[in-house]
Amino acid sequence: MFVSGFDGTSLNSRTEKLISEQGIGGLILFERNFENPKQLKSLIEDLQSLTASNSPPLFISVDQEGGRVTRLKKNFTQFPPMSCLGKAGSDDLAYRFGMAMGKEMRAVGINMDYAPVLDVHSNPENPIIGKRAISSDPDMVARLGCKIIQGFQDAGIVPVGKHFPGHGDTSQDSHLTLPRVARNKESLEQIELVPFSKAFQKGLDVIMTAHVVYPAWDKNSAATFSKTILRDLLRKKMHFEGLVMSDDLEMQAVTQTLDEIPTLAINAGIDLFLICHDLSKVTKLQDTLIKEIEIGKIPYENINQSLNRILKTKQKLTSFMKNAMDLEQILEENKKLATEMRTHLV
Repeated sequence: MFVSGFDGTSLNSRTEKLISEQGIGGLILFERNFENPKQLKSLIEDLQSLTASNSPPLFISVDQEGGRVTRLKKNFTQFPPMSCLGKAGSDDLAYRFGMAMGKEMRAVGINMDYAPVLDVHSNPENPIIGKRAISSDPDMVARLGCKIIQGFQDAGIVPVGKHFPGHGDTSQDSHLTLPRVARNKESLEQIELVPFSKAFQKGLDVIMTAHVVYPAWDKNSAATFSKTILRDLLRKKMHFEGLVMSDDLEMQAVTQTLDEIPTLAINAGIDLFLICHDLSKVTKLQDTLIKEIEIGKIPYENINQSLNRILKTKQKLTSFMKNAMDLEQILEENKKLATEMRTHLV
């Protein structure tokens, strides 16, 4: 139930312990883990080799959106931001983008990407989303977002739609503070929820929550810790059956303590915890989670539901792992696509 960051460009004893002893479910890659594609592929193979023979593979994930949110830089195609897809308005271009980026990641062993951004760019002053969003038109975000998702899936990548229920109308950066979106329910449903609703219908398996408060639904808790948003809205009303993953729990928007997070998050509806940097926090959260289960603060039923969702998603990874492609050939094919996308930059 944990996806963690780690240090180093090769396997070390701390990362090995994280997998072999602490039973981590996945890892997130940053530039600190990357020198070149050959090194990265070798590292990922070493990481996956540490899982038991009868265990599902690790989620090997990355934030690779294109534009300014790009972790894999040198020797990978530098795609422009997703906003250019909205400018083009082409289903075919959006699908080819998802497929192209997905193939590059699969070639080195990555199997999960924190994309596409399904936020609607409804606030021009938004300091964190901006050109990361496909469009300010919810129907356009929905249509093209689904094509990107299809492209990722066809390339063997698990896409993670973000940031539910929508980060597009914030005026603050949740990395730095806790934003609030003070719109009414009708407005939120007609704008922010449209892309997510469509993506669920088209088979999106994983979403990432927003560390944002939506008073129309829950006056006190950010979406990550809100039963009203994750259980009532997402599960019951929108009928989402896939994995719910938190955004990075080290962001400044998260004001809850490490002792409070496991119970609040799981009881709200989180299946996967994301910790990007501090491994001591991973250990602390794991220990607290186990204790809270043992004393009955977290129901076993909730844990089993999360486990089943995780395993169901990971079953798809086993077939993906057999289909890696030659990166050099893929990169050559993708140069033209990146150039084509840039013609739509504004």
